[in-house]
Amino acid sequence: MRTALPQPQRPEPRKGTKTKLLGVVFLILAMLDAMLSWRGGFALGGIVPVLFSGGLILLVIGAVRQGV
Repeated sequence: MRTALPQPQRPEPRKGTKTKLLGVVFLILAMLDAMLSWRGGFALGGIVPVLFSGGLILLVIGAVRQGV
């Protein structure tokens, strides 16, 4: 008599993880750019608020998709 071995179950894909990671990367880039501009004595350019708000939006979207 042959018994069937149970097949390993694949975990469910974690939705929103890549989106959250991309949002965190954008936030880190925005903060680094802001700190370097501040240290150099330059005014913050137009890209810093765009990176920061885009990072926050992606982070929130990823958290909603993940169900946290």
